[in-house]
Amino acid sequence: MTLDKNTISIVLLLSLMMFSCSDKEIQDEGECNSSIEVSQFEQVSDLDILAPDNFGGAIRSSYLYQDSLLYVLADKPKMKIKIIDLRNRQFIGEVPLDPNFFDFPSGIQVVSKDSIFVSDFHFPSIHLINSGGELLDTYNLYVEDLWEMPMEGFSNFGLYGGFGMDFEYIPDRNSFIIPLRQQDQWYFTKEKKDFPAIGEFSLATKEFVQVFGKYEGMYASEENYLLPFYLSHPIVERVGDFIVLSFSMDPNLYLCSLEGEYLGEKCGSIPSFILGEPLRYDMNDFDQEGIMNYNKFNSYYGDFLYVAKAVHFVRMYWECEKGLEGECKSKKAFAMIFASKLNLLEVKETDEVFEGNAFMHQIPFEQGFLSKLSDRSSDDQFIMNRYYSIF
Repeated sequence: MTLDKNTISIVLLLSLMMFSCSDKEIQDEGECNSSIEVSQFEQVSDLDILAPDNFGGAIRSSYLYQDSLLYVLADKPKMKIKIIDLRNRQFIGEVPLDPNFFDFPSGIQVVSKDSIFVSDFHFPSIHLINSGGELLDTYNLYVEDLWEMPMEGFSNFGLYGGFGMDFEYIPDRNSFIIPLRQQDQWYFTKEKKDFPAIGEFSLATKEFVQVFGKYEGMYASEENYLLPFYLSHPIVERVGDFIVLSFSMDPNLYLCSLEGEYLGEKCGSIPSFILGEPLRYDMNDFDQEGIMNYNKFNSYYGDFLYVAKAVHFVRMYWECEKGLEGECKSKKAFAMIFASKLNLLEVKETDEVFEGNAFMHQIPFEQGFLSKLSDRSSDDQFIMNRYYSIF
């Protein structure tokens, strides 16, 4: 697949805002800053966008194109991409997805109006379509021996949901960067520290050209930790030639280059943010209920994203307010705001209190982020109406 020169130029301009940091700046971990006080967001905007009758359910993925057009994959309708004009605050169109090629669409990136990448949940593949839904190309990411697995019968990774992106197309490398989300990672207690966290897939050769990065912290521990899939995987954010890895149950941020070089870690939290305890894996007493209900009983970190217009990073923290039975009677959301070199500047609390089982995600927008924060009372409500400016 070859994109036209105008398309590539536009994408390159959008992706050239790079942060640069010396090895010393990255590797100087330091202690988590205990002097930062939590403040409230001073102003929150409601976009007041009304959803059409055929739109609803959970948002599985979204992508902001040309700063104002939001492409959304939702549960309803499952096989259509909805397009929302955020500047004029209205739904303006849709892109159909052919059920002959898609089973459960899970991720999206818009390169141009007629070059849209969409990944599929159940089989690791990414399809290129145009604005009419016509299939232009397919990239099969399944490789049985991408790296050596300790047992046969286990696939290397899956393109399934959670925080962070499913994939990212990098035009000047003509490749995808893909978080290698491990299936049944908890099963491999001794081997998981050697699992790579990122893969690069060439569109020219339709092959992986490298795998790199590692699972870190408790994710690489030989303890039998058990976590639900949506908290079990690396959250990948790329800016220029650098990649930041974050994990929902780890306070640190890990950096590496696009060439696979490890660059060090930075503290990505404050001491007052306390994580929940992971479950213990036991083959003879598998805690299926514990996995399914983990987010109803514990605090954890959420999305990590780069706000290009503000040249800042944001990391979310979801605090569980426990009731008498240990369950989350409610949740609070906090945004940690980092400078371009990943120094924590401030922590802000959103103005809402959420239900104890709430699960949300954010995307960068303007000088802050759009957030699926409110619980939807009906499908008439567009659930990404909240805008938080970090300044």
